[in-house]
Amino acid sequence: MNDSEMRRRELLRQTRRLYDDKREIPAVHPRYGRIYHNLYEDNSGEQEASGGTFYIRLVIGILCFVCFVYMDQSKAEIAQVNSTAIVNQIEKEWDTDAIVEAWKAL
Repeated sequence: MNDSEMRRRELLRQTRRLYDDKREIPAVHPRYGRIYHNLYEDNSGEQEASGGTFYIRLVIGILCFVCFVYMDQSKAEIAQVNSTAIVNQIEKEWDTDAIVEAWKAL
């Protein structure tokens, strides 16, 4: 490749970078962001990593469950709370009217 060809390629690259509409994404409502990205994504193979938190939440849930089972099997208390207190709070019927009134009082 000679000098003039390298210069032309560099100028072409700079021009594409200057006029490339895909570099900056316009303001799109978050609800429609994924649709917009799927329609106008770069075909060069560069894809952004997804920002999903499903696996993090799954691991935290599994760790909480394992801790609960450990507390139940060993009759352990953590911060003056045992597995029976946790089950009672889960099964507790909440008075939604009182919650609504307390919220309105704020």
